[in-house]
Amino acid sequence: MWNKRPEFTAWLSEVKQVNLEALSNWEEKQMFKEFMEDHNTATFPSKKYYDLDAYHRRMMEKEKKKGLKNAMGTERTVFNDEEQRRLELLRERERQKEEEVAALKRSMQTGMAQAMKEQARLREEMMYQYRLGNFEAAAAIQKRLDPDAPLQ
Repeated sequence: MWNKRPEFTAWLSEVKQVNLEALSNWEEKQMFKEFMEDHNTATFPSKKYYDLDAYHRRMMEKEKKKGLKNAMGTERTVFNDEEQRRLELLRERERQKEEEVAALKRSMQTGMAQAMKEQARLREEMMYQYRLGNFEAAAAIQKRLDPDAPLQ
């Protein structure tokens, strides 16, 4: 009961709208049983009642992020243009590098997909040539599919 005391008091005051000091020990235990029932069945109206400390940490992080976003749009009071321009260019270069890497990955994936389709087509052609009895053509295709063979 004492491990979940902050969550229990928050749930009691916000959800049940009951003051903890106004309850007798018996009523408090009954309310705590109801609280634990909701906790165990995951039927709380908010995630806050599962772990109050984690909830407040998340809220603080959100506030910090929101504050950083708002601070970037405000008026400057420090006039170190060169440093800000340098940081701006650095961020732009990083963004461009990330875009180039993403584009390279996309092109490699499409290229690999085409190569795999071509290999599958060549295997089918090789099997077809074997069935026809054209062993020279099948051997040529097999040689072309061999990964250890030097490229021509």
